[in-house]
This record gives sequence, C-alpha cells and structure tokens, in this order.
Amino acid sequence: MKALHFHPAHCLKILFLFAIVFGQAHYSLGQQVQGPLSEKDSIFFSQPYPYILPIMGQKAHGAKVKLPFPMGIMINNLVGTQALSLSEMSLGFGRFSDPNPPNMIDLSEVIRFEDINAQTSTHNLRLDAWILPFLNVYGIVGQTKKADINVNLLEPIPLDVTTQVSGTYVGYGLMTAGAIGRLFVSLDMNQSFNYNPRLDDPAKITIFGLRTGPIFRFPKKPEMNITVWGGSMYSSFNGETSGNIPTLELAPNAPAKIDELKGNLDTWFNGLSPADKLKYALIYNRLGEGLDNLGESIEDSYIQYSFNKSINNPWNMLIGAQWQINYRWQIRTEAQILGDRTAGLFSLNYRFGIKGKNWFSN
Repeated sequence: MKALHFHPAHCLKILFLFAIVFGQAHYSLGQQVQGPLSEKDSIFFSQPYPYILPIMGQKAHGAKVKLPFPMGIMINNLVGTQALSLSEMSLGFGRFSDPNPPNMIDLSEVIRFEDINAQTSTHNLRLDAWILPFLNVYGIVGQTKKADINVNLLEPIPLDVTTQVSGTYVGYGLMTAGAIGRLFVSLDMNQSFNYNPRLDDPAKITIFGLRTGPIFRFPKKPEMNITVWGGSMYSSFNGETSGNIPTLELAPNAPAKIDELKGNLDTWFNGLSPADKLKYALIYNRLGEGLDNLGESIEDSYIQYSFNKSINNPWNMLIGAQWQINYRWQIRTEAQILGDRTAGLFSLNYRFGIKGKNWFSN
C-alpha cells in the first residue's frame, strides 16, 4: 500500500487524537421518558415541579410528562482501534538551545508505510444538564490511560515503531432528544481539545451522532427500563498538526540507533533508479545532515514535524443498550463498528436535581 504519510515522530500526536475521538463518540442517548404512571408518580404530578431545570419543566410537568432528573454525572471507559492516514509531511532537525526554528524538509513524495492502526484505552467524566426538556448540554474531562500505535515505516528509512502515550483532554457538547411511545431519537454534537506539551496547538475533535431505538419497560417496576439502539457517527478533526519530539525519545539508545537510521537511509537511496536519485538527492542529503545534527547533540536535539491528518472513512455504525435500574442509576454499553473504527464502551450514570423554583415556569 502506498500513501503520503508519516515519520515515527508523529505517532504520539496521532494516537492522542485517536483516543479523543473514541472518548467523545458515545455521549448521546435519548431522554429517558418513563412509562405508565405509578401511584408515586401521581403524587409527584399533584405537586409543583421541584427542580430549577429544565427551563419550562413546569409546563411539561403540568402535562404529566415524566422528565428524567435534570442533571447527571457519568463515568465512561472505552477501548478500541482506529485506522489513520497522514499527508503533506514535513520534518526539521533542530536544537533546543537554538531559538530559531529548523528548516523543514517536505517528504510527501518519498514517505511510504504500511497501514497505521492505533489502539487505545481511555476514561472520562461527563457532567450534563437538561437546559430545556428536549436540549441537554454537557462538559467532559478525560484521560488516556494507555494509547499504542504500531507503525511499519518502509521508506525512506525502514523502521518498526511502537509508541505509548497518555494524557488529558476537555470538551463540551449539545444533544437534542425525545421519545414517541417506546421509540427514542437523539442527535448530538460535541468537541474536545487535547493540550499536550509536544503540540504547538491543541488537537480539536468534532463528533456528530444519531441514535434511535425502542424502550422496553417493566410494568411491575415503573422506574426500570431497558433501551436498545442503533445509529451512526461522523468524526472530524483539525487537519493541520505540528509539534516536536526529543531525540532521546525517538532513539533512546542513540547514537547507535541514529547510525542505524543513517544506514537505512543510504540503503533506500542506493536502491533508487538513476532518475529518482537525481530527483530525491536534495531530500537524501538534507535528511542525512539532519541525522548527523541529531547525533552530534543527542540531549539537545529534536525533530520538528508537521502534517495533515484524516480518517479515510469518517462514518461508522453504532449499536448499544442501557439498563435503567431506577430514575437515578443507569448502566450502558455501546459498540462502534464498521468504517475505520471499532470500539467498546461501558458507562455508569447517576442523575440528580437541584431543587428550587423552576426557571421561566410562568
């Protein structure tokens, strides 16, 4: 497989992006509209709506619509894999003691590697509130516990790289949802931002998700239900990325590793046709000089990189289920399948409300 892709130094950034995509992809589920009214519900509706949210909650309460508790805390854990693509690659070799940025080398025409597949494990905390009976807003903070990417770089420097990284991210989202009988529908959008010292700018991920499915209720346990759903998700992120990686992280056993890289570079160049040698001589010479620069000052040197990133197939399918134990506690699981991404999610959700006069109830 040929593609315009990347150098091992870039895998840390790509993997963290992947982790965020997975961490964000599951936050929407339909509003948990309840079933037939119990005696406890009848008493509840005979009194004023007790919570400040959602706005106009008293109107829904007056129509005997059983709203979920307006606020929630959710803990999510997710593992999965993602296929990734890079293009328009550039590298530079610099030193931390030199304030001037390095001259970049455009490698888009010569870099070739096998398919990139990233694996990650992440957890996050989500806080949400129903602002309107049909509109939910939420914020998230998460941490990538373990993120691995395996890269087999073929040209110009044959190299197998496995990299592990962890870090944190924050984000926000909006969801609109409702139910008709036993069928719920939800549509959401969320964005997250990863701040990492290796990156010049934060990584921004945008997710759109659509879910729908039936709600199965238990006549003898009105607070309990089981919901199953299917849906689809679209993922995108800011395409241009730049950052740097210290030489000691790329080649911890330098200078022997740098000598090996220089030998691999020579092997690649010597295997080119005479025409390609003329075409890529400048790239070969500049890469060689850059590797020499790394070897001369291993602790002070770094590789600067920039590239455009993308997911070849940004759409994937969703299937999931939730067990509502009662109005306060829910357990859910979801799988992301097809497309370039597979993942599994497990979540625990606790819901509550702040009592007071309902906002805009008049």
